[in-house]
Amino acid sequence: MRRIRRPVLVALTAAITASVTLNLPAAEAETPTPQTVTVIDLYQPDTPPAYTSDMDVSWHEWQPTGKAAGVVPVALLDLAEEYNISPVYAAAVFVLETGWGSSSAWINKHNPAGIRCGDRYCRYDTATDGLRRMMEIMADYYNNGSTTVDQQRSLWSEAEDTDLIVQLMEQLAE
Repeated sequence: MRRIRRPVLVALTAAITASVTLNLPAAEAETPTPQTVTVIDLYQPDTPPAYTSDMDVSWHEWQPTGKAAGVVPVALLDLAEEYNISPVYAAAVFVLETGWGSSSAWINKHNPAGIRCGDRYCRYDTATDGLRRMMEIMADYYNNGSTTVDQQRSLWSEAEDTDLIVQLMEQLAE
């Protein structure tokens, strides 16, 4: 089930309430004075998080642009929202682990993040299946208290690549 964005809710609420009339008994009814209705969008998008190793990896607004728009799978963005994971964080992990989508594990096995099955990389039937597994792991880490980039990367990777992830997040968000 997709969430309705706040700007859409504001517009829908304004449209609905603008057409509401009260059915009062004739004695109580007043003749309304026609008034111009101005819809003011009360929602101001949150400023993007500061991309640091201490950033909370829960979901926030982000859309890839530039090179990332051609590389980051649309399914990753949808799954990030579904699993409440920051799409820019998930995209940075994807980019680092797949070499901008060019690794053999991604191309041949739909494995977006070096996910292991024993001593080899796991194989997934579709790219979406692989991305879903990546999000499940990230959400599991988050739900078990690893809520920052640094905490998740310390569990995810043997290499200390938190700084690389943060740099990629900043680059992707430009």
